[in-house]
Amino acid sequence: MKTYKKKRSGFTIIELMIVIVIVAILVSLAYPSYVQYIRKAKRGEAQQLLLNWAINQEIWRSNNISYNGVTDTTSPDYIIPGHDDYDFTPSNVTAASYTLQAAAKSGNDQQNDEARNGTSCATITLTQRGEKDDPACWD
Repeated sequence: MKTYKKKRSGFTIIELMIVIVIVAILVSLAYPSYVQYIRKAKRGEAQQLLLNWAINQEIWRSNNISYNGVTDTTSPDYIIPGHDDYDFTPSNVTAASYTLQAAAKSGNDQQNDEARNGTSCATITLTQRGEKDDPACWD
């Protein structure tokens, strides 16, 4: 009498575990790059808000004799209230100059943002002359 074995189809638990380990290794390699990409995107948003703020300051100055100070309708906090990643503040506001600053909020992952050369980009600034403090953060 012949006995026939049923041919089983499917995956064994060992094969599934090997696939899970390979996927875990790939995710662990890709995740840091993804996090840095997200930080850079948020920094780009803050840079755009600083540039828009600078444009609004120039518009204000064209209609008035000095740049506008802290509590005004040209700040990014007015344009986008409650920004989650950065605090926007002007400093050194005079009739002829200003410095606009975006600083990563404390306790925020954005404080770990770095440029390609390793420079910290937790704080980015822009002056009325278009000077950008640390240029590596503006690349």
